[in-house]
Amino acid sequence: MPLRWGVAGYGDIVRKRALPALFSLGETVTCVWGRDAARAQRTCDEFGAGFGTSDYGKLLDAVDVVYVATPVATHLPLAVAAARAGRPVLVEKPLGVLPALAEKPLGVLPALVERPSAGELDAAHVGVAYYRRLAPAVRRALDLLSGRAIHEVVVDYRGPFDPASDDPKLWRTDPALSGGGVLADVGSHRLDLLCLLLGEPVVTGARTGRRFPLGAEREVRARLAWPSGATGEVDTVWGPEPRRDHLRLTFDGGRLELDPLDSGHLRGTVDGVAVEEFLPPPANLHIPLMADFARSVRDGTAPICPVHDAAAVDRLISAVYAAATPLEEDT
Repeated sequence: MPLRWGVAGYGDIVRKRALPALFSLGETVTCVWGRDAARAQRTCDEFGAGFGTSDYGKLLDAVDVVYVATPVATHLPLAVAAARAGRPVLVEKPLGVLPALAEKPLGVLPALVERPSAGELDAAHVGVAYYRRLAPAVRRALDLLSGRAIHEVVVDYRGPFDPASDDPKLWRTDPALSGGGVLADVGSHRLDLLCLLLGEPVVTGARTGRRFPLGAEREVRARLAWPSGATGEVDTVWGPEPRRDHLRLTFDGGRLELDPLDSGHLRGTVDGVAVEEFLPPPANLHIPLMADFARSVRDGTAPICPVHDAAAVDRLISAVYAAATPLEEDT
């Protein structure tokens, strides 16, 4: 039987990925929620979904499961409200337990939960949308790395993002809504993979800079270390440089590269044997994500990224920001 889904949000990720994924899987979208009820209804009309509303209580009363894809500042209160209502909830990343979000921005958060605590989600059925855990090339890399000691990881991401003042994505440059800049946004996915591989590291150095007018950083360079002795270098940049998305792993017996990360190309050597594999992900990365969460709800088992894993990524993002000094060009 299809689940009745309630979708909080109506931005690009909902319209281009989440709703098409849910309908392709045969799920039912009963309600779309947003601060603008008319826009929520237009989204429903466009996709043949149920009803749109600005009343989150109406959504919770009508659905079996909730998907939250709103600005990061609203992730935690919306997820906690769903959990209190006994609804499983899938939340977009990052979870939202970040220092920049400690004060509620006026006019943004719905009056749902007073002082929501991430701890309230521990006993609930909550997943966070780190969908790269499901990528075939990532799963294959995990198999090849099984039982091997990782020595070094390198993340090098560079991509364009410079929204104009009238761009609906401008909120991503305001830490009061997004929790941070490039690290909290695209960097969170890559930090999640590092935590999946090695556990939660400590930050041994960090620099941030090239900030947007609203305060979010365009660039972060961080150094990480793990109790195992592994080290990591993480560079994330929003800028005009040529696009790059590189993950390199050095370990006992060889090295592997996913380059570009989302391409499905896996290259390297393992015990002297060359690895050259092409395992592309689906065009819509939310299809396996939604399928996994629906399975977890039906089976009563854990989703691919349970909430405590996502909280570790938020702690790591917070630690990088706390340790960071300005880049040279910002001093």
